[in-house]
Amino acid sequence: MSTVWHGDLRLRPTAVDERDLISEITRDLLERGLATAPHVVAKLSRRLNGDAQTVCEVAAALTSAQRSGYRMLPLSLPLVPSISAQFDPIRLSAEEFFVLLLAALCTDDHLDTLLGASEHRVDDLIAGGLVAHLNIVHGRFAFVDVRMPIWLRHTATASERSRAHTLLAVVRNARGDQIAVQWHTARGAVQRLPHIVPALISAARELAEGGHPDWAFVVAAEAADHAIGADRDEARLIAGVAAIGAGCVEDAADWLGSLFPNGAVEHRAQALASLLIAETALQGVVPILDPTHHRPRIADAARWQAWARTAGLSSVLCAERGATSSMRAWLIELRDADLRSGADGVIRDSALALCSTLTRDVETILSPSEGPFSGGMIGALHAALDGDIESGLQLLSRAQTGRIRETDPMVAGFEYSPIVDAYLAVTEALLHFWRGDVATARDRLIAAAVDLPIGIPFAGLGATLAQRLDIAVLGTTGPLAQSLVQTLPGGSRVDRLVDNGLEAYLAGNSERAAMEMTLWHDRGAPQHPFAVPGLDEVGPVIERVCVEPRALSEARGLRRRIRSLPETSWRRECADVADAARKLRSPFARGRVEAMLGSAHLIRGDARAGRRFLRAARSLFDDAGAAAWRDAVDVRLARLHTQIEANAQIATMPIAIIHDVDPLEASRMVWAAVLTERELEVAMRVVEGSSNHEIAVELEVSVRTVEVHTGRIFKKLGVRKRVELAVLAHRTGRHT
Repeated sequence: MSTVWHGDLRLRPTAVDERDLISEITRDLLERGLATAPHVVAKLSRRLNGDAQTVCEVAAALTSAQRSGYRMLPLSLPLVPSISAQFDPIRLSAEEFFVLLLAALCTDDHLDTLLGASEHRVDDLIAGGLVAHLNIVHGRFAFVDVRMPIWLRHTATASERSRAHTLLAVVRNARGDQIAVQWHTARGAVQRLPHIVPALISAARELAEGGHPDWAFVVAAEAADHAIGADRDEARLIAGVAAIGAGCVEDAADWLGSLFPNGAVEHRAQALASLLIAETALQGVVPILDPTHHRPRIADAARWQAWARTAGLSSVLCAERGATSSMRAWLIELRDADLRSGADGVIRDSALALCSTLTRDVETILSPSEGPFSGGMIGALHAALDGDIESGLQLLSRAQTGRIRETDPMVAGFEYSPIVDAYLAVTEALLHFWRGDVATARDRLIAAAVDLPIGIPFAGLGATLAQRLDIAVLGTTGPLAQSLVQTLPGGSRVDRLVDNGLEAYLAGNSERAAMEMTLWHDRGAPQHPFAVPGLDEVGPVIERVCVEPRALSEARGLRRRIRSLPETSWRRECADVADAARKLRSPFARGRVEAMLGSAHLIRGDARAGRRFLRAARSLFDDAGAAAWRDAVDVRLARLHTQIEANAQIATMPIAIIHDVDPLEASRMVWAAVLTERELEVAMRVVEGSSNHEIAVELEVSVRTVEVHTGRIFKKLGVRKRVELAVLAHRTGRHT
């Protein structure tokens, strides 16, 4: 609906040079204890002229839910001290003030509308004092300072606002723009006007379907204020659906929840899927729902189709959170609903395809589908998992252009909403990460974070990706990623242990990294369904099945293999691993393998080969844009160069350097991948100089048991006697 359009709500795509400002404001808000989602910071910045102080003051006046993006921002932002200080000193006549108020409340930026309502000529505006506050170009107007409408609305009296809306309605009525007429009539009314509701509802639907959920919500909420009976339910439905489309899950839960249990049956049927999405995001689990209470009781295709969509989305929500038994139950319900709706399998097939992708728990054949979600996103994930990431990215690019308008069977009505765009953006970043293009993945995700609610898709996957990509490039998490994590819906969680481990590892503290990874392992190694490259250079060796391209699984297998290299055949096995690594197309995945190969050679005294592999890893990390990984290799190479010049004996394990760490503790970390827990305890006591008898007493076992363990340790680590084991421990510890 192009007619309902307020100056301080106009949004535009984020320019690259705007992101630094948003990042700085986000950092400032974090320091003040006002965590604000990046896309909310961007909206505030655009509506407040990019003034950091004003943004912080307004954010402080908002609720936590509004800062997090769970609730819509108010139509008129709060009047804060910095805005008052800017405009209170201005001296305006009553007439000038009213003209500016008309401009602030106008539903478009056409100069003719303003002139008609104010009964002024353009020369009057240019010649008077208004020209200092309004830019007038080519028949359009805009405020010089976009914060001024906030001051005008709050400063004007209720009667002044009502009169302004009435005059604007008269002008728009003369031009036949009935939607704008009803809007201004509603806003200027002092009592409920039910007769204007149908036009507002129609406008709200048009806005929602056109990808403008913020405005759809505003118009639908206004309609609900004036509506009675069935119209009120329909207005609440549209407001709630618009809220979920914008990612405002608390608003959606409130508006849609008000339809249960007493709303009209058709409205409840249309509301249920969106309500489940909202409640799942807020609570972290898919609400338990008895299908018999909500399943249509009549043979109505539209209701059965709505029920099929509810069942399909519920199965996907369960799959996102690993609730496979509930997912299967919903898929059974979906098959029946899809058949009864006459949907010809399109909803069923899309849900099955995504559930099978997320869990590998159901078998399905991907059927061609349409729409950005069912055709673009699901198709892209399947292509990537089949090894063709390039085709997956092409499918996403087509879905994101929006030039081809298609109805999506799974998310009909939401095709061009921010929530679906967020799913597409998170998927794109994930595919770039899988491809090994770390810098591009981070750049695309940052661009999306300042425009979209990327914390919602796939149970918070966007926040995990943001942190992991920041660490790969910066070595730590930036303010946008931190804000994403702190403003996730209550039901989403990001496990910081892996991120802590990565930061420590790249900073050279492998001991702490191993501790963090051990804690993560002890907690059951929680992770998202889609694999996000983490840390397996230190800590427990974990065998797990992840949803990722086969090449990434192979790379992780190679890294596990390097950590378990037997001393008796390590040269041959290293050569085999190096040959396999050359087939990896991801520069990031291959770089990690090359770095570990370099470490494996260094720990065994082959400095020349170790340096060669580390240099290859450095080039690969640089190509991937993983600057923090590259810098860690640089530090290792620099130290290696110094040691070679000093003619020191070189040996090392992973690429990071341990500072002020007990070398025997470092050896313990390295050997943990090869020895059993009991063997490791015996080995460390042997290195410390304890006799077999002393070890037997400490561990409360027999001397013969200690001798057996010692023999196995020598064989696994390729040494022949106790003194060689001690030398190996200290050599390993110096350069881990």
